[in-house]
Amino acid sequence: MPGPPPAPRVSNLGKATRSGGLSLEEIVNDPDAEIKDSESARLFLDQLYTIQGEPTTPEHISHALFYISQAKGVSNTLRSAIRATAYLVRDLATSEIAESITKAVSERLETSVVAAISPQVAKILSASENLTKINEDAETLSSHITEKDMKTFIATQNRAIPPTPYRDALASTPPNPNQIPLGKRLSPEYAKAHAAIKERQILIDPGSNHHLLNSTTSRETIIDHIKQALESVDRIDGPDMQLKSIAQLRNNGILIELNSQEAAAWIKAAPNKETFLARLGGEAAIKDRQYNIVIPFLPITTDTERPETLRDMESANNIPQGSISQIKWIKDPAKRA
Repeated sequence: MPGPPPAPRVSNLGKATRSGGLSLEEIVNDPDAEIKDSESARLFLDQLYTIQGEPTTPEHISHALFYISQAKGVSNTLRSAIRATAYLVRDLATSEIAESITKAVSERLETSVVAAISPQVAKILSASENLTKINEDAETLSSHITEKDMKTFIATQNRAIPPTPYRDALASTPPNPNQIPLGKRLSPEYAKAHAAIKERQILIDPGSNHHLLNSTTSRETIIDHIKQALESVDRIDGPDMQLKSIAQLRNNGILIELNSQEAAAWIKAAPNKETFLARLGGEAAIKDRQYNIVIPFLPITTDTERPETLRDMESANNIPQGSISQIKWIKDPAKRA
């Protein structure tokens, strides 16, 4: 490992003859010296080498020493001694500045850290006090609970809960607000609204082999296809026609709702119906809403296979032609006694 760098070579380096036998105290208190204290020293330096009014710091003293080393008549030995002293004083100034900065920063950091962690420390102390209080309360409570009390508590917890009768369970079930209780009639307003919706609906039976109206086609595609079919029968002299809703049934049927009864009747009319179904394509058909009714006391001699029988029933009862789609016996005639 290399040693420290060699010191600079200075010629005629040695002690002065006059100071060779004097102590430091005698030199400082020399009665013949013009500079006897720090005040006279500052006055002297302010006249030649320092700025008057500035504080005397190691940095300023090092500057003054560098200026003094450049004075005329100073020997090389003395100049080297002055410069060496100036460098050491400047290092002292640097150390002092660093120390002051470190002290100031440390004080600020300490203040900031204390201010930051004080609330957390307070919370920790508060939580610790609460835990201590809880532990004390628990110990006090446990000291008052006897073994008999504990056995009684366990027996109470293990006691079987009696079963609830099925009747009580049904009675305690909250009713469904959307469910209509059995035996109650619908309100007239609800019945009218429901009937109006049915009048606006059209049931489409697309057939099992339809290329678009099937369960594999997306809902958006089906809606677009039906809208195009509606546009094919939209006429200037016809009613305003808008598709309000569409529902695909489990049997592949499609139930659409239009904006008015007139629009639904327009689609069901003979010329428009064929155009609409042709635009849908395939074997699509429009199914009318049908209702099953029971006719009591119908003569057993009635021929239900003849279409004229249905038309005669419609005429005799003032029913529009085509309203009765089919008729059949409840009991098979072949099984009559």
